[in-house]
Amino acid sequence: MPVITISRQFGAAGVPVGRVLATRFGAELLDRAIVAQVAVRSGVPESELETYDERLPSFWQRVTSALASSSPEPQLAATPYSEHMPSGPMQERLLAITRAVIEEAAERGNAVIVGRGGAFILGKRPGTVHVQLHASLEARVRYLLSRVEEIPPEARPEERALRELCQSVDAARADYVRRLFGADWLDARNYDLAIDTGRLGVDRTADLIEMVAREMSE
Repeated sequence: MPVITISRQFGAAGVPVGRVLATRFGAELLDRAIVAQVAVRSGVPESELETYDERLPSFWQRVTSALASSSPEPQLAATPYSEHMPSGPMQERLLAITRAVIEEAAERGNAVIVGRGGAFILGKRPGTVHVQLHASLEARVRYLLSRVEEIPPEARPEERALRELCQSVDAARADYVRRLFGADWLDARNYDLAIDTGRLGVDRTADLIEMVAREMSE
């Protein structure tokens, strides 16, 4: 089956969609696994690596820790959002290792790769389907609010905070792709499919991606 890469706005259900697709195809899911493998190969702790790629504030780490395995997004670093990224040899080394992890998964085939610039690393490689997931800010906030219902009321984030979080995380991801790949993260021309998960939901989004992926594999 084709290799599927998923780029996603924060709160656009990228990880749940990836999990559904991985289950349907019996595929390898690379999300947290990318960070874990890069950590092992680089000798840099995972907590530090997450401040280097798709940097997210400590606020959401507390939320996802409370949600545990059902968290809507990966575990986050304990440091606040910052404009600083490693530069020079360290940045080049981490990017090279990330690229190797993703390319090796593509070589094995039948993989779903979430984030980390997978579409830009694999480019026009045969047998790949590049997907971009987006939704309105209001839809993403509603989605996140639905997930934090499992958290004790006193620990739940306010809607305003989630709105600001979506905006800051999106800015970090756009910055990551722009700095490392010189590309516009949200430009639909970089992908085979651009889907509004706020309108379609997780299952219908997965249905559409699955249909395209199976047709491309025939």
